[in-house]
Amino acid sequence: MKSPSTYLEWVHCFDLAKEGTHDEEVLSSIKNGSIDLTGGVGGRIASQLNDVIQIRLKRASDKFDRSLSFSGGDMNMLTNSLILLRKEFKFLIGLVQIPGMPESDVKMFIDIIKKQADLMQQSLETTSKSDRTGMLSSIIRRNRINNLGEI
Repeated sequence: MKSPSTYLEWVHCFDLAKEGTHDEEVLSSIKNGSIDLTGGVGGRIASQLNDVIQIRLKRASDKFDRSLSFSGGDMNMLTNSLILLRKEFKFLIGLVQIPGMPESDVKMFIDIIKKQADLMQQSLETTSKSDRTGMLSSIIRRNRINNLGEI
């Protein structure tokens, strides 16, 4: 995949990111890409990024909910689902780190992603308190979806 340099090429990358089928290629090409933020391009790029983030977070949340409903109490399946959800958050953090984007914009997007991860983790922990065995709570705490490492 070619590293994007024009707005159209960036839109193509974002479209692929929305699909979720070429994540490694998208990240690689974005890291090597360049962009000229003049003429309102910066605002359009930010809007495209926001769309990708919203679509991917919604899809990841829906997928996680589906996997929980099908797990039937299987703790291994729950652990795998938590790991996949955390991986999605890490992908999005990598995605927003576009070379040439203002640091303030990158930080804003990272903060949005981290806040969503924190909210989801908090919700999972609150929900798991009703489990009398404590096993669910333990798995959720040990496999935190907001454990995104240093950015």
